[in-house]
Amino acid sequence: MKKFTADFETTTLKDDCRVWAYGICEIGNTDNFIYGNNIDDFIEFCKNKQENYLIYFHNLKFDGEYIFYYLLNNGYEYIKDKKQRKNKTFTSLISDSGQFYSIEVFFECTNKKHVNKVTFYDSLKILNFSVEKIAQDFNLDIGKLEIDYHKTRKIGHNLTEHEVDYLRCDVEIMAKALEIMFEQKLTKMTMGSNALTSYKEMIRYFIKYFPIIPYEMDKDIRKSYKGGFTYLNPKYKNKEVGKGSVYDVNSLYPSVMYNELLPFGEPLFFNGKYEKDLLYPLYIQNFTCSFKLKNNKIPTIQIKNSLSFMPNEYIESSDDELITLVLTSIDLKLFFEHYDVEDITYHNGWKFKGIKGLFRNYIDKWTKVKIKSKKDGNNSLYLIAKLMLNSLYGKFGLNPDVRSKFPYLNEKGVVKYKMHEKEIRDPIYIPVATFITSYARRKTISTSQLIRDYSIDKYGEDYYIYSDTDSIHCLVDVNELYDIIDIDEFKLGAWDHENNFNKAKFIRQKCYIEQIEGKDKLNVTVAGLPKRLTHKVNFNNFKQGFETDGKLMFKHVKGGVVLENTSFTIK
Repeated sequence: MKKFTADFETTTLKDDCRVWAYGICEIGNTDNFIYGNNIDDFIEFCKNKQENYLIYFHNLKFDGEYIFYYLLNNGYEYIKDKKQRKNKTFTSLISDSGQFYSIEVFFECTNKKHVNKVTFYDSLKILNFSVEKIAQDFNLDIGKLEIDYHKTRKIGHNLTEHEVDYLRCDVEIMAKALEIMFEQKLTKMTMGSNALTSYKEMIRYFIKYFPIIPYEMDKDIRKSYKGGFTYLNPKYKNKEVGKGSVYDVNSLYPSVMYNELLPFGEPLFFNGKYEKDLLYPLYIQNFTCSFKLKNNKIPTIQIKNSLSFMPNEYIESSDDELITLVLTSIDLKLFFEHYDVEDITYHNGWKFKGIKGLFRNYIDKWTKVKIKSKKDGNNSLYLIAKLMLNSLYGKFGLNPDVRSKFPYLNEKGVVKYKMHEKEIRDPIYIPVATFITSYARRKTISTSQLIRDYSIDKYGEDYYIYSDTDSIHCLVDVNELYDIIDIDEFKLGAWDHENNFNKAKFIRQKCYIEQIEGKDKLNVTVAGLPKRLTHKVNFNNFKQGFETDGKLMFKHVKGGVVLENTSFTIK
């Protein structure tokens, strides 16, 4: 099957929304570049009756809406299951959160053996970066160009030479990048699937170590599954600070997978409090208690789905309420170290056998590729290795509950989406995912606590500022921390001294700016603010209430979708 990359250029007017140009480039043969000025010709290309095509769009959520609009207005019927396929039908894979994965169009189905179709994938699910960044990171010999997106282009517009060059660069960049991926035999629909497939090829008896556990058991264990630790010390909220330093863990999740004791096999249920079991040393405990943070300790607990607590804040006290928690044994130990706990009642839990080393061959392989490619200056392979190292653990957390969306035309002729009924699929193995994230949180929280304790003991001041999953920002000089934490630029699981800052300001989680030592440009991290707008932020205006326009939001209209200019505010 031939594989291509494609891109649409579209008008920006609500009343005249359409494709005014398309570009197509064959992966593995970039001389084969095709372009045109309307979507009808694009679909005609897709209908090639001699061969079925696989075509990648970089952000299928945008371009796919134009495809849906065309199909629904030209006699094509949506089908949920491809087994229902017939002439002029199509199916899609869109998550309940609106993530586009694939579209499959069946043009002609004369019999079971002859099916003329095209499949569209989203290359953003493989390389989650802009086209411009991919060209840079893969060290390609071409770069992204610019055009005037708002220029008036009438139906039948003859493309200028520059517009053709622009189209060609976009699709050729992605074709070359994907070709490099495919040369490494990474051909799955997402990077996580590539990682899991690669891992399964390296381990015997995958299903023995990671059996498919029943739905209700998965649901019970999944209550302990939480994300990375992201926390701002209240002392530094909305305050400008002076010189400090930043540290990142070298491959946090891979280091946990490499070094720590992880669950495997069939879990065992227990009632009450977990009792020490040498054969089942890891466990998840369900219990109820009240608690209060110990003096100078960093909080570790968030309460979800409660009107009494903010879901993204780490709390210092249960406010005399009895709170039910479900924690891994790793999180539970940290909980007792950081909180005074009272009125505890142990309900039940799950316990697991433990093993080290199941992921070492996989991590050794991709770490070796990462190190060698960095030494050789092979940026593309270096990036692939990093993605493969960081994409595996999340697949084990695959949720068996799934609801997908499907497109339809509303009464105004605009593409909208409805939700299918909930379905249940096989999980991978949630115990591994929840323990990996638990160890990762422990690493960041414990190191943050060490820095806090050190600064209080030495200076009588708390110089710990902020943590975000695998990074720590503080006011302690790096030379002082070598005896406190494991600092090394390359060692797996060690803390790399990323940089120093001359001054910084933190407003909330994922909302801060830093003047990095030796750099003129500010390091701006503001969740929800597009990177192309970060130049508008400075130390004078960086505060709650900061507002700027220029943020683009999807607006569904007849023809497809336009990007509507809206404002962004730091709340």
